[in-house]
Amino acid sequence: MSRMTANLLLDSLRNLWDGFVTRLPSIVTGLLVIVVFYLLARVIRYVTRRSLRKVRASEHAAQITARLAFIGVMGLGVLVSLGVMGVNAGALVASLGLVSVGIGFALKDVIENFIAGLILIFQRPFVMGDVVCFGDVEGKVEDVRVRDTVIRMFDGRQVFVPNASIFSRAMINNNRNRSRRLSFEVGIAYSEDVSAAMAEASAALAGVADILADPPSLVVAEELGESSVVLRIYFWIDPVETSILDVRSAAITAVKRSLQNAGIEIPFPVLTVKPSP
Repeated sequence: MSRMTANLLLDSLRNLWDGFVTRLPSIVTGLLVIVVFYLLARVIRYVTRRSLRKVRASEHAAQITARLAFIGVMGLGVLVSLGVMGVNAGALVASLGLVSVGIGFALKDVIENFIAGLILIFQRPFVMGDVVCFGDVEGKVEDVRVRDTVIRMFDGRQVFVPNASIFSRAMINNNRNRSRRLSFEVGIAYSEDVSAAMAEASAALAGVADILADPPSLVVAEELGESSVVLRIYFWIDPVETSILDVRSAAITAVKRSLQNAGIEIPFPVLTVKPSP
């Protein structure tokens, strides 16, 4: 019984060896195919990284995209190599496809953010340094990564916005338009000349260095308030070259000073209390 087992084992080993020798040329060819695709993948990875750097993509995004290009070329090389070696690559791809479907459902959000990140990298609706607004999030873009975009808000907080959510809401890129309108209101007493107050406010805005001359500033009487005539002051700034907070503060200070120097009263809210009879 042991001799029969030994003979069967020897026959199996002999068949394996004969099969290996028979397939040796195709195995060597398959390995050469892997080497060729490996070299090609390295070249494509290098070219991809350089191209993304030229379009000002972040270093992280360039690295990830180049790595994906490398993996894609190597995956194709493995399939070609298996086909050369006589392996049924079609069945292998079908099996991997079923596994990929299951993984896709489990990682749906991650995949959505990943694809959105690639679209952002190549479409470039904004780049690092742009001031953007997504709903309640407004600030400067610090990094555009494959999964999320890093925003530094004006209050110093760092926000990580999932890339998929960027495409599901309206986005404002303040750097695409080099002018942005700001406004504030000021009240003057009912006894004051409204036209004179509007002229004083307009002259004050003209003296603020960072307010744009074109489009021109505008002062309008907006409403009759409870204790004052409310003036609305509109002016334009360059959000790229200047600070919104600084220019707004300078404009408010200049208008207040001009009205006070002209003797125009800026009243406090008045509350009249009458005793009950």
